[in-house]
Amino acid sequence: MAYRATDDLQGYLKDAVLPRLKLMHKRDLISHQGYKSRRITLTVRRRRRNLANIVFLDSTFDELVNNWIEEHVPNRSLCLYDEDRKTGERFTVRSSHRFNVPELLLPAASDINRVCDWLDNFPLQTVQRVFHIMFPATKDWGFAMLDDHGCDDENFKTFHWTDVNQDHPDIHDLSVVVACQPPWIMSDEIMRQFTQLRSLPEGTKRPLRGKERLWGKLWDTCVHHQTPFFILTSYQQWAFGMFSRGWTTAFVSPVIDAQSRSPTVMHALLYWLGSALRAPGGFVQPVEVAEPVHNILSDNESELPIAKPEKVLEIAPSLSNWSGTSGEPASSAGAAGAVALDVSDRGVDDPFGPDVLYKKSKDPTLTWEMIESWRKKLPAKRTENESFPSPTFATTVTLLPDLLDDSATSDTSDETVGVPCGHWLMSARR
Repeated sequence: MAYRATDDLQGYLKDAVLPRLKLMHKRDLISHQGYKSRRITLTVRRRRRNLANIVFLDSTFDELVNNWIEEHVPNRSLCLYDEDRKTGERFTVRSSHRFNVPELLLPAASDINRVCDWLDNFPLQTVQRVFHIMFPATKDWGFAMLDDHGCDDENFKTFHWTDVNQDHPDIHDLSVVVACQPPWIMSDEIMRQFTQLRSLPEGTKRPLRGKERLWGKLWDTCVHHQTPFFILTSYQQWAFGMFSRGWTTAFVSPVIDAQSRSPTVMHALLYWLGSALRAPGGFVQPVEVAEPVHNILSDNESELPIAKPEKVLEIAPSLSNWSGTSGEPASSAGAAGAVALDVSDRGVDDPFGPDVLYKKSKDPTLTWEMIESWRKKLPAKRTENESFPSPTFATTVTLLPDLLDDSATSDTSDETVGVPCGHWLMSARR
């Protein structure tokens, strides 16, 4: 009897190993093991990079992935079709014979574009389908080819896991860069050396070596898009990493082979996308990093650009009659276009009323009394079991609360088999 992958996602992923990449038998592709990577070098700009620490995650990474998959990927039937009838998303990586996943045939890879076809059609499409089933709130997220912003490297391509419908700094922070080089250039040994590097030389006059150029290229790409999570792959080999908030420290996993089973590449991809989106149990920075947060220079090697205000606000004695109420438009206070802060619906005049004016006294005793008076008017403390509200973005971006929402939702393009829309199986958590 053949099963759908959605009948047991955890069982499906256990044996979902990537198909072996077929290479076109050209003279320059036959023996990539002896290929001299320095013959085709990456274009890395000369710029200030203070990547002082690269932390290798060793075998603990495998344990983190396996534990997350076991805890969060459902192992019971979800009563869903394998293919989304509206979007066309489906499972493309075959698993054990008990799962009915149609075979997908692609032509042999003769250049990096063909390698990217294999990358896009097998692991990325399948992981995207699984992730949308597990977290329906991410239905607007997907993999898209990144603009190379003037890059002249023909053998370095990047995908972006992001919200394809909106662009916002909060979205960038939750996204993932997937960088690819073909295996005849980025050999298994280069990948191993990449994960073993401990820092990126700063200010050296010698040419950067292959592994250092890879780190420099990834750093440049991630900083340009303000996306700390990244994945580096040749399709045959995979490494998963992230940069710290100040971009001075990186964390990188051991190399995972395409035919690895514990964990599989599919396991690691799911875990890393979930970690970037801050799903429960995802990867968090394991050590505290002492670094300047504003450590990034712009692409032209100048100081950070300072945005000029669209309208110069004159500094003058305040004549505004604005009460500070969040329901009033921001322009009433001379700040057109500003985002209204969710501080109080009553304005700054409450709770003390318009007739009460507090001024800081030079007498410490009076100051202390003023503080105590203010504290007594604060709302009661939360009870121990009362949870804080879910964080929200300053704009209309509402990914994270929906992603972790326990309530059922029918906002999905999936068709259920015998289960009506709005059932708990359609919720963000299974």
